[in-house]
Amino acid sequence: MEKIIKNLEKLGLAGKEIDAYLALLKLKSASVIQLSKATNLKRTTVYHCLESLISKNLVSTVVKNDKKFYVAEDPKEALGNLLKEKQDTVHEVVPELKNIFGTGLSQPEIKIYRNVAGLRKLFEDLLKSQEKIDRYYLSGTLLEELLGAEFVENFVQKRIKLGITSLSLRAFEKYHPQWEENVTHSQQNRKVKFLPEQYVVSPYLAIYDDKVVVISGQEKMGFIIQSREFAQAQKIIFDLLWEQVAM
Repeated sequence: MEKIIKNLEKLGLAGKEIDAYLALLKLKSASVIQLSKATNLKRTTVYHCLESLISKNLVSTVVKNDKKFYVAEDPKEALGNLLKEKQDTVHEVVPELKNIFGTGLSQPEIKIYRNVAGLRKLFEDLLKSQEKIDRYYLSGTLLEELLGAEFVENFVQKRIKLGITSLSLRAFEKYHPQWEENVTHSQQNRKVKFLPEQYVVSPYLAIYDDKVVVISGQEKMGFIIQSREFAQAQKIIFDLLWEQVAM
């Protein structure tokens, strides 16, 4: 019985409500007076417990000879439906909770990634952009050589599908990766501008939401800085170069 009570508590039932529910399951159908006697609970307490059980669709009511009786629903079906409702609620609320997860943090967070597998994982985070704009500095780090051409091409297709716009600020005009052949930048939801030769940004950088990604091709390592203030400052610098320096 103790195990049953603990499991019912996990499903959201508690205390005297469980006592009333178990007593009604044994009787299948009963009046408030009958349940009060079976549980040694006051009638008012039994009534409140029954109303709660009805709201959970575990109990229903019938009228016999002008008297109201409470009927326990089949526990397999009723508890199954209750569990499904809770699962549906979890699925609905998790995305909303993830959106506010960590938004109250005042301290910046830095995550370091090493080797190709780690860098690919880091790069996938760019696809989580909520503002749907990724800002990139491309200089001497060729991503297709570092991460693999197939991975980068698949990444671009995922970004397009998610509706994320790429603002690509490049330090060299001869940069023509394979996945850009025979397609226009607009087809790949990308805008491109080039910096003068004296402006070389190394290593590779990407800015989105409240994050800044830094990747070193030579050291095969990278890191994400999550800081709203720092990311905003980098966006201002990027936008200034984009509007007033790049061509």
